[in-house]
Amino acid sequence: MISRHPTEQEGNAQVATRSDNGATPDRDVPPALDLLPGVRARLNERLDHVGIPQRGRLTYVAVLTYRAVQTVSRWFEPERPGLPDVESLARLCDGLGCSSDWVLGLTPAMGGSPALQHASATELQWVGEVLERLRRMHRDSEPMPMVGDEMAPSIQDGDMLFVDRRYDRLGGNGVYVLEINGRVLVRLVENRMGTGIVFKCDNPAYEDYPVTDVDAVKRIGRCVLGKVHAAVGVTVFWNS
Repeated sequence: MISRHPTEQEGNAQVATRSDNGATPDRDVPPALDLLPGVRARLNERLDHVGIPQRGRLTYVAVLTYRAVQTVSRWFEPERPGLPDVESLARLCDGLGCSSDWVLGLTPAMGGSPALQHASATELQWVGEVLERLRRMHRDSEPMPMVGDEMAPSIQDGDMLFVDRRYDRLGGNGVYVLEINGRVLVRLVENRMGTGIVFKCDNPAYEDYPVTDVDAVKRIGRCVLGKVHAAVGVTVFWNS
């Protein structure tokens, strides 16, 4: 008789279910359906603890994780919530002062940074209030992080941009988010008489890039992702 090892699918089935004769498997695997509302509940619990109001919660989490508000909202849906991706989960846990094991329900201890665990609700609540005020001012925009120093000093690396996604083409002068060959860029766009469209960086270390017209923009593979209406950053002034 030729014996064989069970396939991975068969092995998983043996662990996740009881056998026909009622025997209990060596290890019980919690159903995935229990994980989803559990993660949502613990995230809400931690956000309540640090004083982030409901009306500004999605914006706060979007900025904390560098994700769109639409993406974040799926993690908090009451009926069928989704799970944050690994990178977002790490940023959430770091920003909220809790461990990923606690968020996933693997340990009863919250873990994380003790300083953030006991952070003042007032200290953190104002962040949510500021972000929600910006959200109301630019309700058609979504937060997006600035990556790179091309727009410094006006927009610094790590600043939060509020991008209006309704702009899928160049519509007058302004700051736009563009994609070229899979890379996301932020540029000041100017229409100049006798030159055409010029893509500028505030940082003088980068040269201007002129093109003749909008059709030329398409030909070089540039895609307009949105127009920047606001940018939020922190300027630190050191005492001399």
